[in-house]
Amino acid sequence: MYLLSSIFLPLILLVIPLNVYAIQGNLDLSSAQTSVGKRFAKVFCDAKNEGLDSDFASEYALNNTYLKFVAFPDDDHYLDELWKFTSKNIKDNCGNNVDNNDLKELEVFFKEEGIIASNRELYLPVFENN
Repeated sequence: MYLLSSIFLPLILLVIPLNVYAIQGNLDLSSAQTSVGKRFAKVFCDAKNEGLDSDFASEYALNNTYLKFVAFPDDDHYLDELWKFTSKNIKDNCGNNVDNNDLKELEVFFKEEGIIASNRELYLPVFENN
């Protein structure tokens, strides 16, 4: 019994983290869609429905969502997928208040903020423990 557990336990410990890591990539996008994409779309649409123009609405959404605080992977495909999800939410929730030009400008804004979030360490001060 000891011999079997000494052989299989290390194999299991090696295989499980690899599978969890593969699944984690999908979960990260899924949780970003829920916590960032949906929230950004909701706050943006609320601001648009209150009569704010797209520039103010996008800044308002940025300041009232997690987009400012998350650390995204440095991956263009990830940001593209997150934007597709977010823009669909915007179209569904306030498409009558947003035209294609607004969406194009918002996409640039959203992706720029996503790039900043992907490189958070470049923008945050480094504190050293002495």
